[in-house]
Amino acid sequence: MNPLNRRNFLATTALAAAWTTLPRALAQNAPSNRIRVGVIGVRSRGNELMGDVAKLPGVEITAICDVDSQVLAQRLKGRPKAKGYTDARKMLEDKEVDAVIVATPNHTHSLLGIWALEAGKHLYVEKPLSHNIWEGRQLVGAAAKFPKLIAQAGTQSRSGPGIRAALKYVQEGNLGKILVSRGICYKARQSIGKAGKTVHPDTIDNNLWHGPAEIQESVRTGKFGPVHYDWHWFWNYGGGDILNQGVHEVDVARWFLGEDSLAPAVATVGARVGMDDAGETPNTLVTVHSYAKAPLVMEVRGLPKSSKEAQPGPDGKAPWSMDSLRGVGIGIAVECEGGVIRIPDYVSATAVDMSGKVIMRFGRASGDANNLQGGGGNEGHLTNWLECIRSGKSADLRAAVRECHLSTSLVHASNVALRTGAALPQGEVRERIKANAHLGEAFDRAAEHLAKNGFAGAKLQVGALTLDPATERFTGEGAEKANADLVAKREGRGEFKIPTCLA
Repeated sequence: MNPLNRRNFLATTALAAAWTTLPRALAQNAPSNRIRVGVIGVRSRGNELMGDVAKLPGVEITAICDVDSQVLAQRLKGRPKAKGYTDARKMLEDKEVDAVIVATPNHTHSLLGIWALEAGKHLYVEKPLSHNIWEGRQLVGAAAKFPKLIAQAGTQSRSGPGIRAALKYVQEGNLGKILVSRGICYKARQSIGKAGKTVHPDTIDNNLWHGPAEIQESVRTGKFGPVHYDWHWFWNYGGGDILNQGVHEVDVARWFLGEDSLAPAVATVGARVGMDDAGETPNTLVTVHSYAKAPLVMEVRGLPKSSKEAQPGPDGKAPWSMDSLRGVGIGIAVECEGGVIRIPDYVSATAVDMSGKVIMRFGRASGDANNLQGGGGNEGHLTNWLECIRSGKSADLRAAVRECHLSTSLVHASNVALRTGAALPQGEVRERIKANAHLGEAFDRAAEHLAKNGFAGAKLQVGALTLDPATERFTGEGAEKANADLVAKREGRGEFKIPTCLA
């Protein structure tokens, strides 16, 4: 298996540049620099991105694709120049499309991204990049194979002006050495209900919706099953909140550490606690990636501060009150010798000293001029993609697909360690992880959190694995199971086989 470090990636890209005959930079293609965009998956996130990119100068939405014919019809209203497609392959044949945005469910991201590049389209693909480590490698390989195409990932925090300024501040040594880079996702997630009689919406092409995933009708819940969002909580389609929201946090946490590969070891503790429902993925999880410089810790909580906080108000709709850590509820806390960088959103950051006193604010909170003119968030990230398409300079991308692949793969590694581990009482978990100080500290707080919700006796999965960062495969004890198709290498089915672009 070929290593995928930065040196080899750039070498592969340079080699491909010497022989590829695929696309031309759009700056050379059209005097107007007009970029014709097609969007795949437009019910929710894709609809937001379509609206954002349509606001930018020199862009025209020429094609819209969704496997749900009803959603497609709705999105085509008001866009008379856009063609409609239910099958992405047909849209990718459209010569009136120069660039593609992919915002479908996670399990189709890599395949659609590869197809788009093979069709000669520039690519913007939403996070997470993949459903497993192996298929993410294939998309990175495809991007290297077609270096004239611009492939950006939707980790828009990398375009946040305040976050970029805070990164520079830390890199200049203003807070000393990083001690731990911590991702935090304390996001309320209530029960999705029991599995019931399958009622598949007749407006959706079931085969296209599943794509490379195994067709599993039995896991559907309610009228629409996991098709509209609840797919996040099933292993066949998603990976829980650590893969849904947590990729953003893991990506920024790794960015601050300056790490350019997977960590050589991962350990994870978690379970789906207090949810007697059809969901499979954990709602409580702590994981540590053991980098040499400093650990990357990620924490997920879907339950409220305590069982008292879970009680509905008089209207039955009171939101749960959630915990926070280092002043952050959903975001990143980079803990350094001289203070902490708090990142609570996609554009801004704050530096505080060890007592919590504000040292400096970055980005929106300080009125940073760099936050103007679409400098951050969705529009700034899309602007960066379009500028790179026009210039043909992929090196100027803020979130090349390889960066998102590494961060997504860290999350996959956490989930694989969890799934290949053992379910144990919390006391035995604590004993098993006692040598890992950072995991132990995070676990103790998670256990206290579960106790406040009445789940002190809940068993939790605990697992640990080692990896070869060069090959991105698991090694040592448990490696055979960890590298198996179930958790690390699903290659797709039938007409949705994922092309092999990298060994």
